[in-house]
Amino acid sequence: MAHVPASPRSRPPAPSAPGASGLGLLALLDGLPEAFLAVDAGWHVTYLSPRMRELLAGCAQPGDDARKQVTDLLDLGTHLRLDAPATEQPAVRYEHRWPAGSLCFDVSARPVEGALLVHCRDITQESQLRHELQRVVQLFQAVMEGTTDAIYIKDLQGRFQVINSPGARALGRTVEEVLGHADAELFPADEAAVNRQHDQDVLEAGHPLTYEDEQKGPDGVRVWLTTKGPLRDPEGQVFGFFGISRDITQRRWAEEEVRRHSEFQEHLMGIISHDIRSPLGAIMNWSRVLAAGGPAEETARTSQRIATAAVRIERLTRLLLDFTRARLVGGVVIEPRGTDSQELLGKVAHEFRVAFPKRHIVLEHKGNTQGQWDPDRLAQVVSNLVENALKYGPPEAPVRLVTRGLRHKVIIEVHNQGRPIPEALLPHLFEPFRQGPQTTRTLKMSYGLGLYIVREIVHAHGGTIEVASTEADGTTFTVTLPRRAPPKKGPPPEPPPPPPAHQP
Repeated sequence: MAHVPASPRSRPPAPSAPGASGLGLLALLDGLPEAFLAVDAGWHVTYLSPRMRELLAGCAQPGDDARKQVTDLLDLGTHLRLDAPATEQPAVRYEHRWPAGSLCFDVSARPVEGALLVHCRDITQESQLRHELQRVVQLFQAVMEGTTDAIYIKDLQGRFQVINSPGARALGRTVEEVLGHADAELFPADEAAVNRQHDQDVLEAGHPLTYEDEQKGPDGVRVWLTTKGPLRDPEGQVFGFFGISRDITQRRWAEEEVRRHSEFQEHLMGIISHDIRSPLGAIMNWSRVLAAGGPAEETARTSQRIATAAVRIERLTRLLLDFTRARLVGGVVIEPRGTDSQELLGKVAHEFRVAFPKRHIVLEHKGNTQGQWDPDRLAQVVSNLVENALKYGPPEAPVRLVTRGLRHKVIIEVHNQGRPIPEALLPHLFEPFRQGPQTTRTLKMSYGLGLYIVREIVHAHGGTIEVASTEADGTTFTVTLPRRAPPKKGPPPEPPPPPPAHQP
């Protein structure tokens, strides 16, 4: 039977033989570890490199229609027009993950010398490293945005290259408003200078440093604990700084409260063990003397001594109660009602004239002296100030009580001559347990609690108290009160929580 050759349409056309230059190119491609595939204008495979044959695993041979055999494997249909001649395709490049296995390729297709050359470069390791880097970056971003600490990176000129949202919020800005800007553009001049000095210290030290400082933020002054260190390139050259700052304002507040509480306990134990126990022991001893009987004159003196000791105990107890309430409640509780400061000063002056008949107390008033205040608490203020004036003023000099009514406020002044209050003591005069000028007869009673309570009572009325003391003019305490005390306040709020930010 004669052999009948097959119709040209029943088999793919054989690839044309390449020229000398083409043979050199194919030899070059065969020697490369990368995968190459070439098709003619009709999408028939004309060349397969050894690596491409390995990848296709027999799915395509020279002469096969690439559109039917390999387009899915190489994802050509997504990036090329398969209904147009292969030689008229635009050059494309894309990343493609092999359908089977974990291989990843950088695929490029471009027309060359009447053919379309598809080049596959294995980037599996690069892809894995890139994905790992992306994962690390995502974790880093999650840490940066999930912490309340401020985290940032600056270049050597102090410009912020990276900052998390908490850090930007601490500056009252957004991340975009901070990036690219230097300290001088974001901080007051004095704080920017401190930050630059810290940068210089890190440069000179060559290793991370930790420091504390106070800086002003949108919600007030806060204390920051900052660790700042140098950033180095692979050659070891410093190219910037990293910083991590934590708001420790609340911790500082808590530590200060613990210190104050401990200090208060020590003072309280001292008062109880000495200044209350001593007059209490005297009362017990003089009570025995009184019970034993004796002349009427001696009995009267003994009764007076017992009464004096009891008054000392009562006064100390009242001061301690007021002090404790002021600390626990956040201020002295007052009950305002209609009060005339002129009448109130007159009653206080009368009481002291009776108690100190040899002392001269002068009372002056001017204008409308009426207002809405707590008369008992206000009398406590004036009594304490008059007692101090009598205690520290010379016996021959008068004590002056003055009250003046202005348009919206009333002023009360208590003045005495004598040695001035030391200048170093004036800023701390109203702090508890700060001792004032000492004399032998006042040493046991000078705890500063009286003036502290005075200040708290004045503040509860919405007023202020000031003191001026000089050798020439003597000492004057000035109380300024609005005519109407503010409404009662509730318990003090908790200390402010740390911002989810940093003060770089």
